[in-house]
Amino acid sequence: MTAPVLETRGLTLAYGRFLALRNVDLQLLPGQRYGVLGPNGAGKTTLLNLLTGTLTATSGSIHLDGADITALSAERRSHLGIGRSFQKTSVFTEFSVLENVRLAVQSRELRRSFDFWTPRTRDRHLDERAMAYVERVGLAAKAAALATALSYGELRQLEIALALATEPRLLLLDEPTAGMSEEETHAVVDMLRASLPRALTLVIIEHDLKVIEGLTDHVFVFEQGALFEQGNPTQIRDSARVQEIYFKGRHLD
Repeated sequence: MTAPVLETRGLTLAYGRFLALRNVDLQLLPGQRYGVLGPNGAGKTTLLNLLTGTLTATSGSIHLDGADITALSAERRSHLGIGRSFQKTSVFTEFSVLENVRLAVQSRELRRSFDFWTPRTRDRHLDERAMAYVERVGLAAKAAALATALSYGELRQLEIALALATEPRLLLLDEPTAGMSEEETHAVVDMLRASLPRALTLVIIEHDLKVIEGLTDHVFVFEQGALFEQGNPTQIRDSARVQEIYFKGRHLD
């Protein structure tokens, strides 16, 4: 049996009597693609914040390759191979696309800090690695453009490039197509299919079931901070329980 790359046991986050996440047990296998569904306030983003170390669990534990990482910082978890994007774009708007990705590549250089006085020729390999990620997400033509000049969809593509440039083994994407047109959504889904390494484990939060179906093998459905249903996308679409609680009984196209 394949060992999980990441596992949670009884993962819980409480704010007083309010349980933002309660007793969540997950197993994420290497190279698998996972979707997370649920209405607003179901605990989806809270789950990602706990996995990445942005929030600290009240109880329960998180294990990466069998090792307990519950108390580790977000920075340490990133260096261990957990990467993520956020609901809102988070890039350096005054830098170019390539410069943004170069900083993410630089973050993997543990022995050196960024030095503005270092000649660019000395770190040419960083530019080459950064450009490879820029090309992977389809932004090669915009490599020299400032982030402020990008469309909303292109900013989301840049965020994915930043996440990939940290060389994660587990990538967490928080609504990467939120606010996009149908055309932009299709473009991002196609880009993710083409750019994600096969060995990478993916967890993606989405409200659009079509995106989930196009990208994932297994779906977790949350309601009021608890995991109440899981299965492959077809099973989730056909689940009467999911139809009633998440889709409120409406027909899905």
